[in-house]
Amino acid sequence: MRSGTNMQKKESAERKMSKIKTKKVLTPEQKKKRIRNIIIVAVILVAASVATYWMQPQNKALAESEVFSEEEVKAQAEKIIGFLNAEDFDSLQSLVVPDMQEIMNKERMDEGKARISEDWGDFVSIETMQDAEIIQRGAHIAAVYVTAEYENIEVHYTLAFNEDMKLASFGIQ
Repeated sequence: MRSGTNMQKKESAERKMSKIKTKKVLTPEQKKKRIRNIIIVAVILVAASVATYWMQPQNKALAESEVFSEEEVKAQAEKIIGFLNAEDFDSLQSLVVPDMQEIMNKERMDEGKARISEDWGDFVSIETMQDAEIIQRGAHIAAVYVTAEYENIEVHYTLAFNEDMKLASFGIQ
């Protein structure tokens, strides 16, 4: 029995030894090639990291913006909400990007309002405005979240302006 156990240990040790790889000796040319490949991979990883960072949106307070004036953005948001409340969609058209012009009309706004409530009542006031600058892929956007009070409901508007201060995105809740 002992010899069987010793034999098994010996075979196990031999298997382990056969699995151990011997270290190759690299020629100077192979070493240069390996170093070059490592450098290429490192450069690609750094480039990918920079590209990923650049594509991610960065937010900052609008007051810190070098592109937008916080007062001008808030005034533009108030003007747009005023045109919506007055149902002055002709005046509104000059303040929105071309892609938004066909959806910023009475029919679409009535649909949006109805989803929130059938009876808003008259506009009372703008309660709060929160703003931020969003930078993504080199483009700057001014975003404003507005809470407006109406006689029968509180409404939340989300407005986003491009660098030309045209309304580029609009949401209502």
